[in-house]
Amino acid sequence: MLADPHLNHDDLRRWRACARRFWLHRRRSAANDPAAPAGDDPAADASAEAAVVHGPAPGDALRATFPGAVGISAPGTPAEWAHAVRDTAARLSERRMHQEGRALFGACLAGSDGAQVCIDVLTQGEHGLRLFKVRYATVADEADVDVVALWAHVAARGGLRVQSVGLLLVDTEFTYPGHGCYAGLFREVDLGPVLGSRPVASWLAAMQACDRGPQPQADTGAQCTQHGGCDFIDHCRAHGDAQGPAHAKAAGQASLEIVGRELAAELRHEGHADLRSVPEHRLADARHRRALRAIQQGAPVLEPAVAALMQAQGYPRRTLRFDTIGFAVPVWAGTQPYQVLPFQWTCDVEPAPGQLLRKAFLADARGDPRRAFAQTLLQALGDSGPVFAYNAGFERNRIRELALRFDDLAAALEALLPRIVDLFQIARTHYYHPLMRGSWSFKSVFGAIAPELHAARFECDGEPSSQAAFARSLQRGLDAATLQRLQDALRSHGQRQTEALRRMVALFEGAAPASPARAGS
Repeated sequence: MLADPHLNHDDLRRWRACARRFWLHRRRSAANDPAAPAGDDPAADASAEAAVVHGPAPGDALRATFPGAVGISAPGTPAEWAHAVRDTAARLSERRMHQEGRALFGACLAGSDGAQVCIDVLTQGEHGLRLFKVRYATVADEADVDVVALWAHVAARGGLRVQSVGLLLVDTEFTYPGHGCYAGLFREVDLGPVLGSRPVASWLAAMQACDRGPQPQADTGAQCTQHGGCDFIDHCRAHGDAQGPAHAKAAGQASLEIVGRELAAELRHEGHADLRSVPEHRLADARHRRALRAIQQGAPVLEPAVAALMQAQGYPRRTLRFDTIGFAVPVWAGTQPYQVLPFQWTCDVEPAPGQLLRKAFLADARGDPRRAFAQTLLQALGDSGPVFAYNAGFERNRIRELALRFDDLAAALEALLPRIVDLFQIARTHYYHPLMRGSWSFKSVFGAIAPELHAARFECDGEPSSQAAFARSLQRGLDAATLQRLQDALRSHGQRQTEALRRMVALFEGAAPASPARAGS
């Protein structure tokens, strides 16, 4: 017996993606947290992911768009839900709510067919209520349309006169003038013409039948990674892979897709299940043959020619890593939604073999950090010596953007560009480790070269990324101890990344062996 039989938009999202995911989550929620909230407060989403996407104070933008709006407290327990539904009804009956432009955040409605919803924004229009889902994004997806269809269905069943339904999306043309002036950040998208294709009543009936029935059958696939991934993917893999996790792991390291989809299809047609059975002469591309050798011998391949290439690089040497962020709700005056803004650089300096200096810059809450970022970067990089970066086009583009913004620093910033050495390009033409599984991302490559550094991992106070931690560090009223922990974690994260770059340089130069990470570990 489930603790709460009501269905909400999160249930609908899970059910539409995978019936088993919906079924399992309903039972886990009942067993572990029967009072878990079933809706979102659009003005105060405190999740770590939201901190990156929205910015440190997303509610400011929504309240600026709907000045004078009233909010309903997000419910958790069934009793709180009942109170929130009554509170919503009382608010909607107030005379002032019938004035055009008045808005209600988090309106809670319960339908007679088992659904309960928490609507982001209800605002009064000329001929009825206007219903909006808020997305701190530039585009929406089908799941957003499903949610709005559910909200509109429950509102109509509850007797509300709905004039229009739609989305509020971020307008990337908006430029933040500062001082909390966010009017114009959102653009409206009308969803009325597409809602007719959503049979919400039938969906709710099918969800209730699924909920009452046995565990549904399901196969793993693309749906397992949608909307942040599925918590139950290990459950499904355990039930679906008869050969066990060790076989699946080895097959993943030797996937035919490592050599590209078209060639993988040819090899599969020739009878190969993975690269372990493919002869080297079958592959024409040198990078593919290098990967094949590494996979078949179960150990990394490093071409000897790379040593001379790296030894030719002089001193002083520097390894460099940037961290950037793009807020949906801009924080600094003159910036736009999702504009890529640098907030941290980390640089290890080797004046001579065996010598090491560590330098860094981390922005704080005192305003736009870009000028200080550029000035301190110039001081750290000096005027000579190679600067090693991984996938260095990213760092080059940020430096070019800074040069365009600051005329007085432009010449010095542009002089840095020819000195940057891209380790990504060197690695692609000289190196492969089976643990990379065909990926050349920072996480994959340095997880193979220096796994003990955890260079791509960030964890601090529940924040899963450096962007999330930095966004939180900008929040008003943050206590000093939390701020210090976040800043210390950010600096440590940068140092682990530049150390990983130094490990790669040393490995390629032949000065140090690779970390003992074996392909089957």
